[in-house]
Amino acid sequence: MADEAKRARRIAVISGKGGVGKTVITANLSAALSLLGRRILVVDADLGLANLDILLGLDPRFTLNDALHGTCSPEDVLLPTAQGFDLLPAGSGLPEGAVYTSAFAEHFESILASLDNRYDAILFDAGAGVGDIVLYFANLAQDILLIVTPEPTSLMDAYATIKILHQLHERNEFLLIVNQAKPDSSTQIGAAVAQHLQNVISKFLGAQHPIRLELIGSIPQDPAIPHSIRQRQLLRETNPHAPSTGCIRHLASFLNMRLP
Repeated sequence: MADEAKRARRIAVISGKGGVGKTVITANLSAALSLLGRRILVVDADLGLANLDILLGLDPRFTLNDALHGTCSPEDVLLPTAQGFDLLPAGSGLPEGAVYTSAFAEHFESILASLDNRYDAILFDAGAGVGDIVLYFANLAQDILLIVTPEPTSLMDAYATIKILHQLHERNEFLLIVNQAKPDSSTQIGAAVAQHLQNVISKFLGAQHPIRLELIGSIPQDPAIPHSIRQRQLLRETNPHAPSTGCIRHLASFLNMRLP
């Protein structure tokens, strides 16, 4: 139990489909948690299509793929950011990065073990979809943070993601963030999306083991977000008073309460 208490809390940030703002939310949440005094590591877990380094305006010399192949150490890959958290960047355009193997799991968990006790939380910015790599990172985490938008396709893919993680890995608890909600009714839309998903889940899944979906925030559509992406900066740097920036701070406060 003592060793377990020293471990960083692992949070997988996932989405059923791409384009819902998962990476932007991961980066901004990590920076907000760092401002609260937390030691945060972000793992770019989209191993074949990584882009966190691009979003942050970084040019890493080594990537997680190099450490996995033994061509450098995890220390060589670890990249401190100006936003207060550390990043393990991954490579882009590498087809082997999308393939899960037992050797990959063994090597990655060895890397994680060498870094684990330095941090309060480790966030996995997983790829879109429900491939083996995404499921691996989701199952590795204590908390699964699911990003959805009010679009029907996003909701369908979110339901499919929950279903697969529940049936294959017996995951019954999910934290939900609704992104890109209408600015004048984002709170109501977030609640409606969460209730709709919970109703579908209750109807078709979890008869013996109920699935708990907890809405932790709703982020409105905000022109500050695409502006920050174009600037390759975070929201607190480009527009600290934007509505979305305030939402990120509230989300960070919630997650901060769950950390050791």
